[in-house]
Amino acid sequence: MPIHNLMEEIVKSCLKELMQHQDQLSSLDEKAQSDVMAIALNHLPARYVSTDKGEVLAKSQLRLQVETDVYRELTNAIDKVLHNNRKSDI
Repeated sequence: MPIHNLMEEIVKSCLKELMQHQDQLSSLDEKAQSDVMAIALNHLPARYVSTDKGEVLAKSQLRLQVETDVYRELTNAIDKVLHNNRKSDI
C-alpha cells in the first residue's frame, strides 16, 4: 500500500456531507470542490498511513478527533471560494 494522507479522505467525505445538507453548496462544480479541499487541507495537519491496518486504526481515531477542525476549515474555504466566484461573475 502506498503512503497516503488520510486527511484528504476525511475532508472529501465531510465536504460531500456538507453539500448534501446545504442547498447553496449542491451547485459547487468539480473545480470549486477541489479549491475548497485544497484550501482546507492547507490549514489542517497531514496524517499519513502506509498500511491497511494503520489506515483502519487511524481512520476510526482520527475522524472523531479532527471532525470539528475539518468542518471549520471547510466552512472557511467555502466562504473564500464562493466569495471569489461572485467576484469573477461581476
